[in-house]
Amino acid sequence: MKIIVLVIGCVYWLYAAIPPSAVIKTGGLISDIVVSDGKIYAATDGEGVEVFDMKSFKKLNTFRVPNIKNMSGKSYSPKIYSVDHYNNMTVLVSESGSNFRNVYLMRNDKVSKIVDNGRGLLIKKVRFVDDNHLLFGLTGDTIVLMDIEKNTLVYQVQAGGGVFRDFALNPTKSYVAVADEGGEIPMIEIKSGRKIKTLKGINVDNINRLDYKQNTIISAGQDRRVGIYSAKNSYFLETDFFVYAVGLSPSASLGVYTDGTENELQVFNIATKAKTSRLRGGDAVFDSLIFLDEHRLIGAGEENKIYYWRIP
Repeated sequence: MKIIVLVIGCVYWLYAAIPPSAVIKTGGLISDIVVSDGKIYAATDGEGVEVFDMKSFKKLNTFRVPNIKNMSGKSYSPKIYSVDHYNNMTVLVSESGSNFRNVYLMRNDKVSKIVDNGRGLLIKKVRFVDDNHLLFGLTGDTIVLMDIEKNTLVYQVQAGGGVFRDFALNPTKSYVAVADEGGEIPMIEIKSGRKIKTLKGINVDNINRLDYKQNTIISAGQDRRVGIYSAKNSYFLETDFFVYAVGLSPSASLGVYTDGTENELQVFNIATKAKTSRLRGGDAVFDSLIFLDEHRLIGAGEENKIYYWRIP
């Protein structure tokens, strides 16, 4: 009897969901997170961009932008929709108090507004391409390249015919994959804005999130599929619920996706498709999952917490 109990206990331990090793609390609800230069940048609702050390998880700084006014004239701190950091520069997309968005650039301890409501850009996501160029994803599924120094838009390209959901740049930042409605992924050359191809046949419904590492793309599908797009082997994994977020390890050897209704995460081997670690989630649905390395992962949803796991 003791042997049976011991075996059952070992099996349970092997397959039980791993709880977070740490939880970082933010001042506002999180809308976007990025990792750069050993720091975690969290865009929040009403508390600006909060910066944390990636090892100690101590809060290092908070970037704030000027307050805006609502329709009744009340002043408040705007929601930050997206953030990125590159080469000592931080860019963020914020609420403008009107129909469109503001974009602020923080460089050399100076804050400058480089896009205002008058530009008419309803930006959902921003990422640096290099020191002088930003890539925007607009709600209407338009991809925009901006020249920072000239303060001009290099191009505006319609990625697909639906609503923008996400994009992911490849590691060299030469191409961007765009999550589109209908399960398609348009691939755009960033320098020229030329659509080079459209990936299809894996997802059959809206794609919620993407990640792009090495030469591999992973997709989170509303069709309950996790898509893997690779020159070596493209396939999908069936799940029992909508997939809200995905992530790839730096080597693209491991993938992770949201799985089920309990906000748990499933880690799997990209090459073999074998499921490995199961991770226990938080209170909200995750929409950002980022591998810090091959054995460490962070995740966040629309709540005031960033979760951290160590993967065996």
